[in-house]
Amino acid sequence: MCGIVGIARFGGKPVAPDEIDAMVATLIHRGPDDSGRFVEAGVGIGMRRLSIIDVSPLGHQPMGNEDGAVQIVYNGEVYNFLDLRAELVAAGHRFRSGTDTEVLVHGYEQWGAAALVARLEGMFAFALLDRTRRRLFLGRDRFGIKPLYLRRAGGQLSFASEVRAFAADGQGRPAPDASFVGSFLCLGYLPSPATAFAGVTKLPPATLLEIDLASGAETAQRYYELAPARLGGLSDDDVLEQLDQRLLASVAGHLIADVPTGVFLSGGLDSSALTAYAARDGRPPPRTFSIGFSASDRGDETAFAAAVARQVGSDNVRIDLAPDALGGLPEIVGAMEDPLADSAALPLWHLCKGTRAHVTVALSGEGGDEVLGGYHRYFWGWLAEASGASALAAAASPAAGGAGFLERLVPARSKGAGNLARRAAKLLDSLRLPESARYLRWFELFAADERAALGAPDASACHQRIDELFDRARAQGLDPVQRLQYVDFSSMLLDNLLLKADKLSMAHSLEVRVPLLDRALVELGLGLSPRGKIGLRRDKPLLRRLLRRCLPPSVTERPKRGFEIPVDRWLREPATEPMRRQLVGGALVKRLGLSAAALSTLVARHLAGQDLGRKLFALLTLDAWAERFA
Repeated sequence: MCGIVGIARFGGKPVAPDEIDAMVATLIHRGPDDSGRFVEAGVGIGMRRLSIIDVSPLGHQPMGNEDGAVQIVYNGEVYNFLDLRAELVAAGHRFRSGTDTEVLVHGYEQWGAAALVARLEGMFAFALLDRTRRRLFLGRDRFGIKPLYLRRAGGQLSFASEVRAFAADGQGRPAPDASFVGSFLCLGYLPSPATAFAGVTKLPPATLLEIDLASGAETAQRYYELAPARLGGLSDDDVLEQLDQRLLASVAGHLIADVPTGVFLSGGLDSSALTAYAARDGRPPPRTFSIGFSASDRGDETAFAAAVARQVGSDNVRIDLAPDALGGLPEIVGAMEDPLADSAALPLWHLCKGTRAHVTVALSGEGGDEVLGGYHRYFWGWLAEASGASALAAAASPAAGGAGFLERLVPARSKGAGNLARRAAKLLDSLRLPESARYLRWFELFAADERAALGAPDASACHQRIDELFDRARAQGLDPVQRLQYVDFSSMLLDNLLLKADKLSMAHSLEVRVPLLDRALVELGLGLSPRGKIGLRRDKPLLRRLLRRCLPPSVTERPKRGFEIPVDRWLREPATEPMRRQLVGGALVKRLGLSAAALSTLVARHLAGQDLGRKLFALLTLDAWAERFA
């Protein structure tokens, strides 16, 4: 695992070694173990290394082939590298290290760039320099697990694992771009390829970008499209066995490391599955790490995590999160670079920090909900499309007893009847909307009138992005549930969950791996029939059935709970009064131009008892971003 950087400068302008060194130095947290660079004739590449596979000096990057004509810097893990290595050895290639990085070097020689990326199974972002052909190739994994940012300015193309590195690329510090604020207040994150900085974009997932170093011409190729596995003719038992084998193979592959590994264990289905499968086939139980809340039980799942750990014989480490964790929000926003309205960032930051004290690699359950049907919106989306949205809305109208109808159907959790009624009303209001508008309504953090009252820019960029993704999903002939999965993969998972996992773990020099995003497992999940992944009262029915073989009912039958913290209560306490003052008189007003009156009204409503914690947390995040970057 590494941080990578580089500059391709056109028109005969040289790249100085100290420019690459300066970019590399900004990413020391991503790779505290080693650093390196290669510079020549208008191009330079560099890296910081976190040693995971072959921790010896033989894993130093940039890494070249025998004559040095090919050079690579690489961030990530390729889990099928041993199979690819055996194939390359049989073809006559000689290896000097035990790293997966060297597989990419010889794989490029053997197959070329396009065929190479199509063979890689894992998470990665890389820059490969072909000195003979004067070509630079930038590649990113299928699902965007590892980030890669691009900046085109001043006759050059710069790239980096994090935006902060561009401050040293010779073009000045990237300027903040507040046009994203409307989309952020709508979705709670920034949809790709946009960032919060002018002139900086994200290389899309499953993309290979080829740069001609002589002319600066770029050619982008999408090498993979998410598509469902064909499961027609298979019985439910056959599909269950396929899921079992894919989980077993993926977890085993993700455990390969030459450093200590562990598992993030919340006690939910996904992390419990990873823990159980990590202990299969005679492997010693993994060390597990859980986050708890010392002052509240809302969202605290450590009792469930402890039960799973006891079941498999794991040593479970509990890390506590206190209310004063909100004070660390500016540091977290600085690590994220783009603002993110997800309060789970707070516990994840502390979980990564505490875990790194014990291990270098941790397995995490990101992607499980998107792959195997963990969101209730999948059921409602399927129901609306299958029944006809207008007919369902009419049947569920208040005149037809609709409020009671939806309240009976929406699963009651621990949030109280008032919140349940609001969720039912939100579902009812969305049923007549087109598919993409319905999706946005479910996610909507601030409604259009609320954004207007705040004085935020329009949110057209996020509307266009979601429309485009649904169009792509329909063009592939995906069913209603698959379309929702496809959009989640290409938006929320990519730009929220995976980005958060990468930035907050690498800030602590911890590598997080996501076995549930194994390509074959993802395609299997997408290919499941609706009844295999959605239900009225229980999500992930197929996974629950599988886990009944190895885990107790207290885990397999419990309702889904989000990774929540009691931010609503924290933001009513006297200790957070300075934060509330900052919201109405700080950077949101002075630097982003939002309405002080509208902000003051939101705070007052929250103090009066309305649960606006999620909205206020989003605004606190945005304020911290504006203070640091604007």
